[in-house]
Amino acid sequence: MADWNWWPRFHDPALRLSLREQAQLHWDANLRMLRDWRACWTFTWISLVPAVLFVGTLQLAIADDQGRALGSLTPTAQLALALALVPLYLLLQHIAFSIAMKRTYIPFVRAALTARGHPTCIACGHLLGPANPAKCPECGSGTSDPR
Repeated sequence: MADWNWWPRFHDPALRLSLREQAQLHWDANLRMLRDWRACWTFTWISLVPAVLFVGTLQLAIADDQGRALGSLTPTAQLALALALVPLYLLLQHIAFSIAMKRTYIPFVRAALTARGHPTCIACGHLLGPANPAKCPECGSGTSDPR
């Protein structure tokens, strides 16, 4: 992941959109994504992974299958463990959400940009300009919108 960011880049930074235009763009992208059940399921499952890991870790750390505390943890120690795991859970949740956005949502944003008159490469988000070439000059991928 050479191009990892803490928040996904939806489009070329050279494109300056007002807050109203951004809201309209994301509304359109959300509606486009909701029409694709595979993208919705993929986004949901990727986003749920940290929650499943968090609950599973708490179950393993706090009680075994007979309800006995592992390592004789007191209720106070169990609460401290749960609270200590929350920052880790939040970090993993943010990373999973960013991955889900990159894999599923960003292509819909870029398709909505193209539909609004800003031809954009689906793969990298580069503005293509009025010529709208068959291949992106930035990444070399095909620019046709599959959605």
